[in-house]
Amino acid sequence: MQIRSVIIDDEKHSLISTEILIQKYCPGIDIVAKTLSPEKGVELIETLHPDLVFLDIAMPRMNGFELLQALQFREFALIFTTAYNTYAINAFKVNAIDYLLKPIEPEELIKAIDKVKQNMEKDFQLKRIETIIRNLGNGGSGNERLALPYEGRIMMLDHHNIVCCESDRNYTRIYLADKTSLMISRTLKDIEQMLPHPTFLRIHHSYLVNINHVKEYYRGEGGEILLSNGEILRVSRNKKEELLNILFQSSREKGF
Repeated sequence: MQIRSVIIDDEKHSLISTEILIQKYCPGIDIVAKTLSPEKGVELIETLHPDLVFLDIAMPRMNGFELLQALQFREFALIFTTAYNTYAINAFKVNAIDYLLKPIEPEELIKAIDKVKQNMEKDFQLKRIETIIRNLGNGGSGNERLALPYEGRIMMLDHHNIVCCESDRNYTRIYLADKTSLMISRTLKDIEQMLPHPTFLRIHHSYLVNINHVKEYYRGEGGEILLSNGEILRVSRNKKEELLNILFQSSREKGF
């Protein structure tokens, strides 16, 4: 069985070197596309639905972790490639199938490919990618930006600029600190998995809020909160206690 693969690396010599090594030592791997651009990488993965992706981590504009966040199609095996040991440690933390330290050694490449072949079931790969995304939200990469596709491009949103997110069936409207908003083709559950808890808290089935933008809490059955953009949102009764605990903890940490 041929394994269809895509290589994404912003360094041309690394891209070519990886391709040559795969062609020489891994006859079962079919390279269907390669690119120096992470944005183009997102497009290739969404279009080609590869079985395997070789993904560089340290890339300009969008690193490898942010690229994963921007994807809708995630049913592929993943091998991180990096020149930095610190990134390799983070790759392990987010449960990547493997990583290759540059310059790539043929023996390490063969071992990584063997792992891929042993775990080619698509449901397994999907769960692994979802675990990576989930752990990114918990600080697995140290990443503090959210990468999302928007109107044919990738938007890089700083966490602190996101005030709240509102569900609209299979879409999510993201409200920003400058009082603009974006309608994203992702469910609120998807967005919730990409953002760090407890900084971002689901206070209602329709709302995910940035705790740092909460200005006031109004008592009630569940209560309501006033956000920095002037919006007042209702809090679900079953979320009231968690919200108040987080708000009190945050104020103690700030010395209030």
